[in-house]
Amino acid sequence: MIKRAVIIIGFSGGLYGCGSTPLPPSSPTSSVTYPAATIAAPQMTPIPKGGLSLPDRSAFLQKDPRWGSERLGTTTDTMASHGCLVTATSMALVNLGFQTNPSDLNARLTQTDSFTPRGWLIWDGIRKVTAGQAEAIYHTEVSEGIINGCMMKGQYPLVQFYLKNGRSHWAMITKRDGRGYHMRDPLRPSKSALIFPRSSDSFKAVRCVGLKS
Repeated sequence: MIKRAVIIIGFSGGLYGCGSTPLPPSSPTSSVTYPAATIAAPQMTPIPKGGLSLPDRSAFLQKDPRWGSERLGTTTDTMASHGCLVTATSMALVNLGFQTNPSDLNARLTQTDSFTPRGWLIWDGIRKVTAGQAEAIYHTEVSEGIINGCMMKGQYPLVQFYLKNGRSHWAMITKRDGRGYHMRDPLRPSKSALIFPRSSDSFKAVRCVGLKS
């Protein structure tokens, strides 16, 4: 099942880290007056569809000193400690052709009231900051078919899983082949996408970021 509109994902402290809360009830999308400083329209060649390999044009780290000390939304949490989902989302948007980065996206989401007071990202904020040109699609289940389906539509899957220390974490998938999922991890610097050899059963949630159809 697919849901669009206002879905809230948690960034609370403790075990969750920059992870997810249980599925809350959705709220109707209200009319939005877009701010003047929305991200510019995509300028790149459209994302190819029908395959399991997406362009891998960006690699950001949540602990980058350029934004690691910045506050997430209006909370006291920092991008370095709790900004994995904002960082992963910014990579997806750059791959789609938008000019942004984790600091810029965090500021725009804050400007458009796209965080709850606890720092949970309201997914409809992706629509707001791109003036309706991009959207985040919420899937209530996780499966290889859903992840593959997102990629075949030209959407970037953002997946949630748990680190060895028990904290929730998010990364962006760029490819699927016989070796596993190729992912950009906001915590791990690498020249190319890292290979995640486990199956989709290891993921706890998936959201897909793509251009509005």
